[in-house]
Amino acid sequence: ESVEFIAAFMTSSVGNLLIEVISRNNLGLGTLKFEKIDALKYPVLNISLIEKDVKSKIVEQWKSISQRETKSIFTELGFDSSKPIREQEPNPLPDRKALDDIIFDAIGLTEEERKEVYWSVAELVKTRLEKAKSV
Repeated sequence: ESVEFIAAFMTSSVGNLLIEVISRNNLGLGTLKFEKIDALKYPVLNISLIEKDVKSKIVEQWKSISQRETKSIFTELGFDSSKPIREQEPNPLPDRKALDDIIFDAIGLTEEERKEVYWSVAELVKTRLEKAKSV
């Protein structure tokens, strides 16, 4: 149960944001490096503080997402990467939004904070990829 919950959390947009912030991007071509030392710094929701029905919803939604092909983060979050991210409204894929909403609710994020997560993930990825192209 814990492994599935951690996988679900890491698949969420909050999890993606943390990966972008914690990982190192020194492998070239914009690839992230995430090793054990990085994993030790990776914060995860304390599973014992999450209600059982919420944990079940998170894991079930993750299982649904894991059955389909993963799209680019821009498609997943509903952004056009050729345009400025902040000028767009996040429009995540329905199954991603469902997972994110459960996690956002569990950590008490407001609507504006939820948008900030989406914008930040997309901006960090876009910046990393643009930097890789410029080298």
